[in-house]
Amino acid sequence: MHTPDASNESVLVVEDLIVDFTDYPHVLNGVNLSLKRGEILGLVGESGAGKSVLARCLIRLESPADIVSGSIILDGLNLTTAHPRELNKLRGNKIFLAMQNPQSAMDPVFTMGYQFREILLSRNVSIIENSAANNTAGDIYSKLRSTGIASPEARCRQYPHEWSRGMLQRAQLVMAFLQNPEVVILDEVTTALDPTITLQILDLIIRFKEQQGTGIILITHDLAVVSEVCDRVAIMRKGRIVETGTVRDILSKPVHPYTCLLLSSITENTN
Repeated sequence: MHTPDASNESVLVVEDLIVDFTDYPHVLNGVNLSLKRGEILGLVGESGAGKSVLARCLIRLESPADIVSGSIILDGLNLTTAHPRELNKLRGNKIFLAMQNPQSAMDPVFTMGYQFREILLSRNVSIIENSAANNTAGDIYSKLRSTGIASPEARCRQYPHEWSRGMLQRAQLVMAFLQNPEVVILDEVTTALDPTITLQILDLIIRFKEQQGTGIILITHDLAVVSEVCDRVAIMRKGRIVETGTVRDILSKPVHPYTCLLLSSITENTN
């Protein structure tokens, strides 16, 4: 288990969040969650538990859902009442969501280099006119190279379909941490990757987090992944957080019956 030097200060606090779909009330039913600076929080639950809905709500991309009540406080700002213009400034800069399918997060008609430049431009930096920005572009190549992507200059002239899934997931992580956000939400980013690539991705997550002190929510159904990189874990079932604790406590002495069921299913599958 990874043990970072996390701050006691919560950068993200969710209180009594209730979210409805048009034909499905209370898809999130009183969610309470907190994330400290510099920690990795695992959010675990079976398919349909509401994990991805919560992720989208945290960055206020909840459509077609509707927030009925509750609050999402990011670094002192209530996102549930913030103006859309303010929310647009926060996304990517202070809070970033990395999707399960990295290819769906990329625009297929633009080169990868162009999409990295767009992120830089969102910081009001002209990559063409500003020499400091050229250094930043060099930093991007360096970051990509450090993630195992060879010849990043040539790769950035390619389109997303020319990159493998593992390469796109690495690129998405670089994009996620590029602007030093307060919070990064990683939604099933290791799903469908082979074990070797999964370990590389988890190593990158830890490395980026330690370099920047970012708070990370790692959404997964895999408690083995949680045990490798997370500090705390929240167990989600039917739109609610049913148990939260340190990874050590949850894995060794779970309290809620659903957590016990999850752990017993893992034991059965490994026997």
